Amino acid sequence: MRIITISTDRYTKGTEIAEKVAQQMGFECVSREIILSAAKEYGVPEMKLLKAINDAPTILDMFSRERQRYMAYIKAVVADYMLKHDIVYHGLVGHPVIRGVSHVLKVRIIANLEDRIRLEMDRENVSEEKARKIIANLDEQQKKWGKAVYGIDVTNPIFYDLIINVGHIGADDTEDAVDTIIDTAGHKKFQPNTYSLNCLKNIALSCRVKAALVEKDAKVEVKSDKGNVFVYTKTMKRKNHTKGLAFKEEIMKVEGVAHVEVYSDRKSYLNFALGQ
Repeated sequence: MRIITISTDRYTKGTEIAEKVAQQMGFECVSREIILSAAKEYGVPEMKLLKAINDAPTILDMFSRERQRYMAYIKAVVADYMLKHDIVYHGLVGHPVIRGVSHVLKVRIIANLEDRIRLEMDRENVSEEKARKIIANLDEQQKKWGKAVYGIDVTNPIFYDLIINVGHIGADDTEDAVDTIIDTAGHKKFQPNTYSLNCLKNIALSCRVKAALVEKDAKVEVKSDKGNVFVYTKTMKRKNHTKGLAFKEEIMKVEGVAHVEVYSDRKSYLNFALGQ
Protein backbone atom coordinates (compact mmCIF):
# COMPACT_ATOMS: atom_id res chain seq x y z
CA MET A 1 0.00 0.00 0.00
CA ARG A 2 2.64 2.51 -1.05
CA ILE A 3 1.05 5.79 -2.08
CA ILE A 4 2.19 8.86 -3.99
CA THR A 5 -0.18 11.78 -4.45
CA ILE A 6 0.59 14.41 -7.07
CA SER A 7 -1.14 17.78 -7.06
CA THR A 8 -0.57 20.32 -9.83
CA ASP A 9 -1.50 23.64 -11.34
CA ARG A 10 -2.62 23.87 -14.95
CA TYR A 11 0.17 23.46 -17.52
CA THR A 12 2.67 21.71 -15.28
CA LYS A 13 2.77 18.32 -17.08
CA GLY A 14 1.29 16.72 -13.98
CA THR A 15 -0.62 13.96 -15.77
CA GLU A 16 2.38 12.97 -17.87
CA ILE A 17 4.66 12.90 -14.82
CA ALA A 18 2.19 10.89 -12.73
CA GLU A 19 1.75 8.30 -15.49
CA LYS A 20 5.50 7.87 -15.97
CA VAL A 21 6.14 7.53 -12.23
CA ALA A 22 3.44 4.87 -11.97
CA GLN A 23 4.73 3.01 -15.02
CA GLN A 24 8.32 2.91 -13.81
CA MET A 25 7.36 1.87 -10.27
CA GLY A 26 4.78 -0.69 -11.38
CA PHE A 27 2.01 1.22 -9.57
CA GLU A 28 -1.52 1.97 -10.70
CA CYS A 29 -2.08 5.56 -11.84
CA VAL A 30 -5.40 6.88 -10.58
CA SER A 31 -7.31 10.09 -11.22
CA ARG A 32 -10.70 10.04 -12.90
CA GLU A 33 -11.16 6.40 -11.84
CA ILE A 34 -12.02 7.62 -8.34
CA ILE A 35 -15.00 9.54 -9.67
CA LEU A 36 -16.18 6.61 -11.76
CA SER A 37 -16.00 4.31 -8.72
CA ALA A 38 -17.86 6.78 -6.50
CA ALA A 39 -20.58 7.29 -9.12
CA LYS A 40 -21.07 3.54 -9.44
CA GLU A 41 -20.94 2.71 -5.72
CA TYR A 42 -23.27 5.48 -4.54
CA GLY A 43 -25.54 5.80 -7.58
CA VAL A 44 -24.69 9.43 -8.30
CA PRO A 45 -24.29 10.85 -11.84
CA GLU A 46 -20.63 11.17 -12.73
CA MET A 47 -21.04 14.76 -13.95
CA LYS A 48 -22.40 15.87 -10.58
CA LEU A 49 -19.37 14.44 -8.81
CA LEU A 50 -17.03 16.08 -11.31
CA LYS A 51 -18.75 19.40 -10.72
CA ALA A 52 -18.32 18.98 -6.96
CA ILE A 53 -14.55 18.63 -7.28
CA ASN A 54 -13.90 20.95 -10.22
CA ASP A 55 -16.01 23.97 -9.30
CA ALA A 56 -15.12 26.21 -6.39
CA PRO A 57 -18.23 26.62 -4.22
CA THR A 58 -20.07 29.90 -4.15
CA ILE A 59 -21.09 31.38 -0.81
CA LEU A 60 -24.59 29.98 -1.36
CA ASP A 61 -23.63 26.38 -2.09
CA MET A 62 -20.41 26.10 -0.07
CA PHE A 63 -22.18 24.17 2.65
CA SER A 64 -25.05 22.74 0.63
CA ARG A 65 -26.18 19.26 1.61
CA GLU A 66 -25.74 18.05 -1.96
CA ARG A 67 -22.10 19.15 -2.25
CA GLN A 68 -21.26 17.76 1.19
CA ARG A 69 -22.91 14.47 0.31
CA TYR A 70 -20.99 14.14 -2.95
CA MET A 71 -17.68 14.98 -1.29
CA ALA A 72 -18.35 12.41 1.46
CA TYR A 73 -18.84 9.75 -1.22
CA ILE A 74 -15.67 10.75 -3.06
CA LYS A 75 -13.57 10.79 0.12
CA ALA A 76 -14.83 7.33 1.09
CA VAL A 77 -13.84 5.90 -2.28
CA VAL A 78 -10.45 7.67 -2.22
CA ALA A 79 -9.56 6.28 1.21
CA ASP A 80 -10.74 2.75 0.40
CA TYR A 81 -8.90 2.79 -2.92
CA MET A 82 -5.64 3.69 -1.22
CA LEU A 83 -6.04 0.79 1.21
CA LYS A 84 -5.94 -1.76 -1.57
CA HIS A 85 -3.36 -0.59 -4.08
CA ASP A 86 0.16 0.69 -4.67
CA ILE A 87 -0.91 3.84 -6.44
CA VAL A 88 0.08 7.19 -7.85
CA TYR A 89 -2.90 9.49 -7.41
CA HIS A 90 -3.03 12.58 -9.62
CA GLY A 91 -5.53 15.22 -8.55
CA LEU A 92 -6.57 17.51 -5.72
CA VAL A 93 -9.05 15.28 -3.89
CA GLY A 94 -6.71 12.55 -2.70
CA HIS A 95 -3.94 13.97 -0.59
CA PRO A 96 -5.98 16.09 1.88
CA VAL A 97 -8.05 13.01 2.78
CA ILE A 98 -4.97 11.11 3.94
CA ARG A 99 -2.54 13.93 4.71
CA GLY A 100 -2.05 12.58 8.25
CA VAL A 101 -0.73 9.23 6.98
CA SER A 102 3.05 9.35 7.29
CA HIS A 103 4.01 6.94 4.50
CA VAL A 104 2.16 8.88 1.79
CA LEU A 105 4.53 10.89 -0.40
CA LYS A 106 2.72 14.14 -1.15
CA VAL A 107 4.06 15.93 -4.22
CA ARG A 108 3.20 19.36 -5.59
CA ILE A 109 4.27 20.19 -9.15
CA ILE A 110 4.43 23.83 -10.16
CA ALA A 111 5.71 25.81 -13.14
CA ASN A 112 6.83 29.35 -13.82
CA LEU A 113 3.86 31.68 -14.17
CA GLU A 114 5.11 33.24 -17.39
CA ASP A 115 5.55 29.79 -18.96
CA ARG A 116 1.99 28.87 -18.02
CA ILE A 117 0.68 32.12 -19.48
CA ARG A 118 2.48 31.48 -22.79
CA LEU A 119 1.01 27.99 -22.98
CA GLU A 120 -2.48 29.36 -22.33
CA MET A 121 -1.99 31.97 -25.08
CA ASP A 122 -0.91 29.29 -27.56
CA ARG A 123 -3.59 26.79 -26.63
CA GLU A 124 -6.55 29.17 -26.49
CA ASN A 125 -5.29 31.75 -29.01
CA VAL A 126 -5.83 34.64 -26.61
CA SER A 127 -3.88 37.76 -25.69
CA GLU A 128 -1.32 37.82 -22.89
CA GLU A 129 -3.67 39.90 -20.75
CA LYS A 130 -6.53 37.45 -21.25
CA ALA A 131 -4.29 34.44 -20.58
CA ARG A 132 -2.96 36.02 -17.40
CA LYS A 133 -6.50 36.56 -16.13
CA ILE A 134 -7.50 32.96 -16.97
CA ILE A 135 -4.52 31.48 -15.10
CA ALA A 136 -5.06 33.77 -12.11
CA ASN A 137 -8.72 32.78 -11.97
CA LEU A 138 -7.91 29.05 -12.18
CA ASP A 139 -5.37 29.35 -9.37
CA GLU A 140 -7.80 31.29 -7.20
CA GLN A 141 -10.57 28.75 -7.84
CA GLN A 142 -8.24 25.96 -6.72
CA LYS A 143 -7.50 27.77 -3.47
CA LYS A 144 -11.18 28.49 -2.81
CA TRP A 145 -12.13 24.88 -3.46
CA GLY A 146 -9.53 23.55 -1.04
CA LYS A 147 -10.54 25.94 1.72
CA ALA A 148 -14.24 25.19 1.26
CA VAL A 149 -13.90 21.39 1.14
CA TYR A 150 -10.93 20.73 3.43
CA GLY A 151 -10.39 23.99 5.27
CA ILE A 152 -6.86 24.37 3.88
CA ASP A 153 -5.07 26.14 1.05
CA VAL A 154 -4.14 23.14 -1.11
CA THR A 155 -1.40 25.19 -2.81
CA ASN A 156 0.45 25.85 0.47
CA PRO A 157 3.87 24.10 0.42
CA ILE A 158 3.52 23.14 4.09
CA PHE A 159 1.13 20.33 3.11
CA TYR A 160 3.64 18.63 0.78
CA ASP A 161 6.79 16.57 1.17
CA LEU A 162 8.20 17.50 -2.21
CA ILE A 163 7.75 20.60 -4.39
CA ILE A 164 8.99 20.42 -7.98
CA ASN A 165 9.19 23.42 -10.30
CA VAL A 166 9.32 21.89 -13.77
CA GLY A 167 10.85 25.08 -15.14
CA HIS A 168 13.88 24.91 -12.83
CA ILE A 169 15.22 21.37 -12.95
CA GLY A 170 16.71 20.89 -16.40
CA ALA A 171 16.03 20.73 -20.09
CA ASP A 172 14.17 17.43 -19.92
CA ASP A 173 12.08 18.56 -16.98
CA THR A 174 9.57 15.70 -17.18
CA GLU A 175 12.18 12.95 -16.84
CA ASP A 176 13.99 14.87 -14.11
CA ALA A 177 10.74 15.26 -12.17
CA VAL A 178 9.96 11.55 -12.54
CA ASP A 179 13.43 10.56 -11.30
CA THR A 180 13.19 12.94 -8.34
CA ILE A 181 9.82 11.56 -7.25
CA ILE A 182 10.93 7.93 -7.57
CA ASP A 183 14.15 8.60 -5.64
CA THR A 184 12.22 10.34 -2.86
CA ALA A 185 9.63 7.56 -2.70
CA GLY A 186 12.42 5.12 -1.91
CA HIS A 187 13.21 6.90 1.34
CA LYS A 188 12.48 4.93 4.51
CA LYS A 189 10.00 7.59 5.66
CA PHE A 190 7.64 6.70 2.83
CA GLN A 191 7.51 2.96 3.47
CA PRO A 192 4.32 1.70 5.16
CA ASN A 193 4.59 0.64 8.79
CA THR A 194 2.11 -0.73 11.30
CA TYR A 195 1.21 2.68 12.72
CA SER A 196 0.77 4.44 9.37
CA LEU A 197 -1.30 1.56 7.97
CA ASN A 198 -3.56 1.68 11.03
CA CYS A 199 -4.01 5.43 10.49
CA LEU A 200 -5.00 4.79 6.89
CA LYS A 201 -7.46 2.08 7.94
CA ASN A 202 -8.98 4.39 10.56
CA ILE A 203 -9.41 7.19 8.02
CA ALA A 204 -11.00 4.81 5.50
CA LEU A 205 -13.49 3.52 8.07
CA SER A 206 -14.38 7.04 9.21
CA CYS A 207 -14.98 8.07 5.60
CA ARG A 208 -17.19 5.03 4.96
CA VAL A 209 -19.27 5.75 8.06
CA LYS A 210 -19.66 9.41 7.14
CA ALA A 211 -20.74 8.46 3.62
CA ALA A 212 -23.39 6.19 5.15
CA LEU A 213 -24.70 8.93 7.45
CA VAL A 214 -24.33 12.07 5.35
CA GLU A 215 -27.92 12.02 4.07
CA LYS A 216 -29.16 12.07 7.67
CA ASP A 217 -26.69 14.72 8.82
CA ALA A 218 -24.48 16.53 6.32
CA LYS A 219 -22.31 17.89 9.15
CA VAL A 220 -21.81 14.60 11.01
CA GLU A 221 -18.30 14.13 12.42
CA VAL A 222 -16.66 10.71 12.65
CA LYS A 223 -13.48 9.26 14.12
CA SER A 224 -12.39 5.64 14.14
CA ASP A 225 -9.83 3.59 16.02
CA LYS A 226 -9.33 -0.08 15.12
CA GLY A 227 -13.02 -0.70 14.45
CA ASN A 228 -14.29 1.51 17.26
CA VAL A 229 -16.32 4.34 15.76
CA PHE A 230 -17.12 7.65 17.45
CA VAL A 231 -19.81 9.87 15.94
CA TYR A 232 -20.96 13.40 16.73
CA THR A 233 -24.33 14.50 15.37
CA LYS A 234 -26.72 17.29 16.26
CA THR A 235 -29.67 15.40 14.85
CA MET A 236 -29.95 13.02 17.78
CA LYS A 237 -31.08 14.15 21.20
CA ARG A 238 -29.92 12.03 24.11
CA LYS A 239 -33.43 11.51 25.36
CA ASN A 240 -34.53 9.93 22.07
CA HIS A 241 -33.43 6.37 22.83
CA THR A 242 -35.21 4.82 19.83
CA LYS A 243 -33.60 7.19 17.36
CA GLY A 244 -30.23 6.61 18.97
CA LEU A 245 -30.52 2.85 18.54
CA ALA A 246 -31.55 3.24 14.90
CA PHE A 247 -28.57 5.51 14.29
CA LYS A 248 -26.19 2.96 15.81
CA GLU A 249 -27.74 0.14 13.81
CA GLU A 250 -27.11 2.09 10.60
CA ILE A 251 -23.46 2.54 11.53
CA MET A 252 -23.01 -1.13 12.45
CA LYS A 253 -23.95 -2.07 8.88
CA VAL A 254 -20.75 -0.45 7.61
CA GLU A 255 -17.98 -2.94 6.91
CA GLY A 256 -15.26 -2.85 9.55
CA VAL A 257 -17.30 -1.37 12.42
CA ALA A 258 -16.98 -3.31 15.69
CA HIS A 259 -18.28 -0.80 18.24
CA VAL A 260 -20.13 2.53 18.08
CA GLU A 261 -20.42 5.51 20.40
CA VAL A 262 -22.70 8.39 19.38
CA TYR A 263 -22.41 11.86 20.93
CA SER A 264 -24.87 14.72 20.72
CA ASP A 265 -22.51 16.98 22.69
CA ARG A 266 -19.47 18.05 20.67
CA LYS A 267 -17.31 18.78 23.70
CA SER A 268 -17.74 15.20 24.92
CA TYR A 269 -17.01 13.91 21.43
CA LEU A 270 -13.77 15.88 21.23
CA ASN A 271 -12.75 14.73 24.71
CA PHE A 272 -13.41 11.03 24.27
CA ALA A 273 -13.30 10.18 20.55
CA LEU A 274 -10.15 8.31 19.50
CA GLY A 275 -8.40 7.75 16.20
CA GLN A 276 -8.66 9.51 12.86
